[in-house]
Amino acid sequence: MMRLLTALIVTCAIILPASFAFAEEYTVSQKKRRFDPKQLNVKPGDTLLFVNDDRYAHNLFTDSPGFEFDVRKQMPGDKYQLKIEKRGTFEIRCVIHPRMIMTVVVE
Repeated sequence: MMRLLTALIVTCAIILPASFAFAEEYTVSQKKRRFDPKQLNVKPGDTLLFVNDDRYAHNLFTDSPGFEFDVRKQMPGDKYQLKIEKRGTFEIRCVIHPRMIMTVVVE
């Protein structure tokens, strides 16, 4: 019984960290009142880093069900990190600049 428990603990110690080790960070630039890139395909566990490279303030938000967030005012040079938790598709927009739209597909 003790051997089985030890083998289980060793297996978990190897597999669990490896499953999180492959999370990626994607940088999304906000410049000229646009998101760059306009679409991203990511996985749960990945992180999006939004950087305001523009001369204007922005307001990142989504009201897509299950993904809701609102960054409020993001000044030039500000950064915001968003950790992706679950699968699905959602749009990120800017309240200040309604044509700024980005699609995130979480596979």
